Amino acid sequence: MRRLISFVPFIALVVAGCSPSAVPADGPRDTSAATKAPEAIVTDAPVLPDPTTTPSATASVTVAPTRWPPLPSLTPAPSPGGEVAEVYLRGPFGSLDGQASLPGADPATDGLRLLDQHAQGANLGVGLRDVQLAFVQWTVSIIPVVDGAGSGPIVVSEGPGPEDRTDFISLVGPDAGDWLLRLDAQVADSPAASYHWRLAVPDRDMPADGELEVPPPELFVEAGRRRVSAETGGGCYVYTCGDVGGLTPARLLPRIMTDERSVTVKLSDGSRFVEWRASGWPIDGQPGETRSFGRAKVPEGVHQQAVSLPRGDWYLKVVLTFDLERGHGTYFVHVTVE
Repeated sequence: MRRLISFVPFIALVVAGCSPSAVPADGPRDTSAATKAPEAIVTDAPVLPDPTTTPSATASVTVAPTRWPPLPSLTPAPSPGGEVAEVYLRGPFGSLDGQASLPGADPATDGLRLLDQHAQGANLGVGLRDVQLAFVQWTVSIIPVVDGAGSGPIVVSEGPGPEDRTDFISLVGPDAGDWLLRLDAQVADSPAASYHWRLAVPDRDMPADGELEVPPPELFVEAGRRRVSAETGGGCYVYTCGDVGGLTPARLLPRIMTDERSVTVKLSDGSRFVEWRASGWPIDGQPGETRSFGRAKVPEGVHQQAVSLPRGDWYLKVVLTFDLERGHGTYFVHVTVE
């Protein structure tokens, strides 16, 4: 039996395959707001925000800057010839770096990866990959992608002046629709730039308890025209972690039979994974007889992977590291290679 526990999203999973760092669950959204996105609230935080965390469970559209002493490099303004800072957006979809452009410019939205916000008003945040840097000024706005009817950007967060500095800006995501989210920012010691993401928001409200549980994708195992959905084992995905008390008996596992020497694994939602490893042991054997069937890191991510197997009856275990820093998952299936 699996049990779910809250956790905090992670940053180091893609590189190390380790458990994600703690990330609090999404908070409840304020359903009393009449506009597409709530007004920004600027607050002072007593300590420097941790970029590995997401917004508070009770956060609304909040910017949590920390007062730092002014940097000499801010006067005069940073040189436009510097390197543009890397900025990521975090939410129920994981974390994705923004597409940067000249200040105020918008890219073609069909060139942006579509991110599933999973619910209206979910907690989001934009942060700097280099935590030694800080946002000095920023404006976060959302723009309808379809049927905008000429409406301009809706500002959801603004940060003033060099005295209000932070490396993470907390937000509440928009209501249902297809949105372009744009951050116009001045980052210390970096040229001004705009960053862009595309959000798909379903007509789904946040749970009453304010905890948004995003289910991990299934793993399909295919051989020719045959396909089964593998049993999900332990792992962590976005906001939750789960474990299993023991291995399911082979007779109860999903089974696929093939006369080929390999099977193909892919995630049910078509998303990518950036690391995989496959191992197994004979059905009539023990886990202590485990042998490796392959492993690899694929930084750009892949949608599917072929796994070669020798003839026999195998208890197959597949471990994947998901892209967008979403976590990792373990899957089990019974494979018979005739």
